[in-house]
Amino acid sequence: MKDKLEKFIINNREEFNSRKPDAKLWDKIEADIKPKKTVSWKFVFGRAAAVLFIFIASYITYEFINKGFPKITFIKSTEIEIPELTEAENYYSRLLNQKLEEIKPIITGYSTLEEELNYDLDQLDSLYNELKNDLKDNIANQEVIDAMVQNYRLRITILEEILSELKPNEDESIIKYNGHEI
Repeated sequence: MKDKLEKFIINNREEFNSRKPDAKLWDKIEADIKPKKTVSWKFVFGRAAAVLFIFIASYITYEFINKGFPKITFIKSTEIEIPELTEAENYYSRLLNQKLEEIKPIITGYSTLEEELNYDLDQLDSLYNELKNDLKDNIANQEVIDAMVQNYRLRITILEEILSELKPNEDESIIKYNGHEI
């Protein structure tokens, strides 16, 4: 059987070689063979953003570790003397420092929470400084003064919420053993 097939191929070789495939077919084959290399800009920007985020988070963590827990002190404005603002700054600064001193021993076991708290307080501090600059531009604007006082209240609220969550209650000191309170 092989001999007949070989003879047929040998006898009709020219007919097999006379036909050529269409040029479009070769284009399709070449397109499938060549790997397409495209740059996805979303991918590149996503990776760059991730690297930038990691760098910033590392820097902030490093700063908090080296500088420790921030102590809030009131800033006296030598350029602008607004008695109600000065009084509010004194009151809230004292209250903030008391809350910070109270929260320090409780929060030491929660490093992540401490970093987040430091970050939040720093953000509020920078916002307060921006408000102070706005007050210089727009002297004695009541809205700016109210925003500054609200900034202090927000800081105190954050600290009080953390204290209420982490500070042990008197009821929690009762230990139960085999259904009996000790």
